[in-house]
Amino acid sequence: MSDTNAAGQKVSVIGLGAMGAGIARTYVEAGCDVSVWNRSPEKMNALVSLGATACTSPADALRASPHTVVCLAGYATWKQIIADHGLDECFKGTCVIQLTGGDLNEVTEHKAFMDEYGGRLADGAVMCYPRQLGTPDASLLMSGPAEVLEECDQLLRILAPTWTNLGDDVTKPVVLSRSLTSGILTSLIGLLNGIAVCRAAGIPLDVYLEHVDAANAIVPAEKSRLIAAVRDGNTTETEASINTWAEGHQTIHTVSEALGTNLMLQDVVKDVFAQGKDMGLGDHDLAALVEVFTSPREK
Repeated sequence: MSDTNAAGQKVSVIGLGAMGAGIARTYVEAGCDVSVWNRSPEKMNALVSLGATACTSPADALRASPHTVVCLAGYATWKQIIADHGLDECFKGTCVIQLTGGDLNEVTEHKAFMDEYGGRLADGAVMCYPRQLGTPDASLLMSGPAEVLEECDQLLRILAPTWTNLGDDVTKPVVLSRSLTSGILTSLIGLLNGIAVCRAAGIPLDVYLEHVDAANAIVPAEKSRLIAAVRDGNTTETEASINTWAEGHQTIHTVSEALGTNLMLQDVVKDVFAQGKDMGLGDHDLAALVEVFTSPREK
């Protein structure tokens, strides 16, 4: 838990799904004066038992505190809440810490809306599990005007002691969080594909589990190396070229095909290598495959 002194600081939380409830609980445990609201009122009960105050409407939540954290399933839900409860005029003079996941258009439109109705906005993305909130493992990506982020600093540090300031562009947390999630999700899908291949071959998953960490020991350092290579424009020097990796992957493809597992993922990876080689990158480092995913307007 963060050692930030927050005793008595008022904050409201709208949206009590797994993450929203975790945020409210973290504030309660830090000693804040927490007000909560959720469309399903029963979700407020557990937090009230911990010391939070239940609000009868989102307008009450916005009025209860100078800062309101909004954490919902999506911006469509937030827009519907605003419309259903006529909240437009409730934002003047308030500060919204928006932690609802959205796309580029949604976060840009929401900023314009907050500007129009006189609210202050700190927009962000949570990149951790609820159980990690308030600990050194918490990750919180934030953007907004410097004075607003400074105003919210104490509340943000309660959630993530070393939260990240991405400047005043509200699209930055969306882009960075989705980029990070892409790497995580792709890795986990690859893991599940490996499980399917082992299972098809009759290899016990306990054996797979025993070896998977050792097999992946190279990954953290390799991720850092690939990022640095792209950052520095050094994607030609290599110990294992794209051609070498492609040959290795062809073996994976062949084994998967022989075992009768679904080749969807392997076909996609094979196509990525093929495109890289078609671009003349076969002798380059694996890092050069970033060009396959680069937008034409960036080239």
